[in-house]
Amino acid sequence: MSRMEIDHLFMFIEPGGPEIDALLRLGLTETYRRAHPGQGTANVCFAFDNLYLELLWLTSEAEARSPAIARTRLWERSQWRTLGTCPLGIAVRGDLASAGVPTWDYRPPYLPLDMSIPVATDSDDPMQPMLFVSPGREAPLGWPESRRSALQSAAGFGPVLSVELALPGGAASAPLHSLVVPGNALGFAARPDGRFGLRLLLGDRSEKRSHVLDIVSTDDGPWEVSLNEETLH
Repeated sequence: MSRMEIDHLFMFIEPGGPEIDALLRLGLTETYRRAHPGQGTANVCFAFDNLYLELLWLTSEAEARSPAIARTRLWERSQWRTLGTCPLGIAVRGDLASAGVPTWDYRPPYLPLDMSIPVATDSDDPMQPMLFVSPGREAPLGWPESRRSALQSAAGFGPVLSVELALPGGAASAPLHSLVVPGNALGFAARPDGRFGLRLLLGDRSEKRSHVLDIVSTDDGPWEVSLNEETLH
């Protein structure tokens, strides 16, 4: 089985939502943003050394619900507040099939015709985080400098040391649990308030301390974003 690594995490927000400015106020640097023509979404990304956080929003319901896109359930995920669906996703670098995860080939219009994105068939259930293989093959630290810029060095951050997804009930699918292996430092938890959440342990470049980036959903407003320091032992 080939090694799988987390490439990026996505979370749905409202178009251009205040979560972007909240991350900037915490000292993070926006790495890039782009639209996804034909898919009906756009994003802002914050890249760390080994993975990046993607804030994703809907730009076109018609595109997101078109036959080429509909199976991704991106539209349903974007409507998570009203439908109770899961607004989170995990992209990996590696081969899901080698881990025994059935997939289907997603061919979004913004990719070259000879490229596809393997998506776990379990992600047909929009109550689960979307799980798929990233089109990218390198961690942000290996990107061309013109794309990655300085990553999060201005805030003193290097790699993401661990990732925890909070899901209502903590019920992650079997394919998602297949990613919980040494080296990925991935976990799933249930918050007592039943909210969705992302918790990223951020290492600094001296590897002597870290910060916990907590992003938690709210009932009817933007996600709550906070950053707290921890000492590594």
